[in-house]
Amino acid sequence: MQEQEWRARRAAYESAVDALTAGHRERSRRQQKHPVFDFLFTYYSLRPGKLRRWHPGAGAVLENADEFLATAGYVRRPEGVSVDPAALPERQLTAARNVHRLLKATAGRPPRLGCSGLHEWAMVYRQPADRRHSYVPLRLGSEGTDTVVETLPMKCSHFDAFRFFTDEARPLNPIQLTRESTVDNEQPGCLHATMDLYKWAYTHSLR
Repeated sequence: MQEQEWRARRAAYESAVDALTAGHRERSRRQQKHPVFDFLFTYYSLRPGKLRRWHPGAGAVLENADEFLATAGYVRRPEGVSVDPAALPERQLTAARNVHRLLKATAGRPPRLGCSGLHEWAMVYRQPADRRHSYVPLRLGSEGTDTVVETLPMKCSHFDAFRFFTDEARPLNPIQLTRESTVDNEQPGCLHATMDLYKWAYTHSLR
């Protein structure tokens, strides 16, 4: 990729990220919260500044791009600078292999649908008024929310949702999930499994 092309691509990417994160950055400056629009940066650890960092992706070779050599994984080749997986730290390679195993197992299972997003309800089941995210009111109130959890069957298969269940809600799930059993239970019909594709992409990106 010639220098003019990759610099133009990088500039376009940075401009797009700036536009998409402008509201969040402004609210952060004013110390304001929005439960929906800020979710990407409250649930996940990636900050807007790191999301803004452009990388060409595996297989691309950049002309006059020595500035990328400061990032682990980039190497200089006769035709330019590119990513070489062999140059990545072993810790990062091991983590990427584990995620590949998880995603392969997830994609290989039939989707199980119908959980109805009850993990969100189970997180506040029988909680006091000062519950987590208490600045957002419950649509049905505490009693109505508890009734939904007790009436509909729990079908959670995702540990990172299950771990936020209240102590009273966990026994209602047919599977007592653990971090170690994630590969055994993850399935493609889960909202969180799809959301985590974003997490895995940035966790194992070049930073």
